[in-house]
Amino acid sequence: MLGSDKTSLARASVTANQPGGPDADMYDHYAAGLYRQALLTLDDAGLAEQVVSDVIVDACTRVPASVRDADDPSHRLPVSAYRRCQELAHGPVWHNRPLGRRVSEGVASCIDPCWLLSRNERGALGLVLFGGLGYVEASHEVAIAPLRLAAILHAVLHRLTTSRTPPSP
Repeated sequence: MLGSDKTSLARASVTANQPGGPDADMYDHYAAGLYRQALLTLDDAGLAEQVVSDVIVDACTRVPASVRDADDPSHRLPVSAYRRCQELAHGPVWHNRPLGRRVSEGVASCIDPCWLLSRNERGALGLVLFGGLGYVEASHEVAIAPLRLAAILHAVLHRLTTSRTPPSP
């Protein structure tokens, strides 16, 4: 999942100055969730890895705007990942990628197997399922009505729980 050269370079740049330091801990703690969130939103493994790299490196090199901002990467990083996904999806990288690169057996196909949700709706789900935001908070971030996001989340979770229930004897 996160073993590509780009992501390895991101981890190396994060940990180069402080092996085992706070930057490495940040990567270890958040990278997998950010990757799943970006993969659900973009449905492209390469772009998802780029999002993780961009967000983690940015978080490690930026000066916090406030004490609260510095202390709350659990909110800041998923929101940054969502915004980076949107930037990539509206940029030339997205439009120049080969068609048919959907992740056939990945996160996105489990959550949205019929591809009925918009990228924005999948991004909101990513913020809740993998980013740890509440559905109201995520709905405000992506400009979806909270009741709409709650309905989407309910439907997805219901489908996931019923599809994993073993058949009765």
